[in-house]
Amino acid sequence: MIRTESHKPQQLLYSAIVLIAALAVLFVALFSRPSPIPLVESPQAAPQLMAKESDGLLRVTAEHLSKLEGGASVGGFPGFEPPDDDERYKRKVKDSSYSGEEANTWLKEIINYLRQLIKRYPGKTLAEILKRHGLSEAEIDEFIKAVREAYNIAGRLRNDGVRAETITALQELLPILGIPLP
Repeated sequence: MIRTESHKPQQLLYSAIVLIAALAVLFVALFSRPSPIPLVESPQAAPQLMAKESDGLLRVTAEHLSKLEGGASVGGFPGFEPPDDDERYKRKVKDSSYSGEEANTWLKEIINYLRQLIKRYPGKTLAEILKRHGLSEAEIDEFIKAVREAYNIAGRLRNDGVRAETITALQELLPILGIPLP
């Protein structure tokens, strides 16, 4: 007796599996090989990229410090300007009539940005970081004075909305940044 069954469905399935496996091997071979152009980090590029990112951190830190300073410029960075359509907020910043809760929020932001700077520049003082970013001695002094004043404001508003953990965080950060506690 002769078998007349066809093996075409099995052959078709086997062919599809082989084709998919071949495409997978080709994909891996093409896209997992190293780039023909070696990527070498330039010693000048890394600090410039880090400085550019850190400039943003310094700018927003200065902006929050400025809120506590009545909107004045801090360390050569522009002062804080509330939106034109918010007169109440403008008066609050200009007259330093913010609440302790608002000051606590701004202080937490300042702490956050200072911590990020510490991570970017381990072992560096705030003065060294600011100098690295091209600030003058007068601007560095002004920036550090604003950070110290932020700590003083936190202490004055301790019972009016600034939380103890915010003050503790500032107490821990100032020595790391090379700023003596008052």
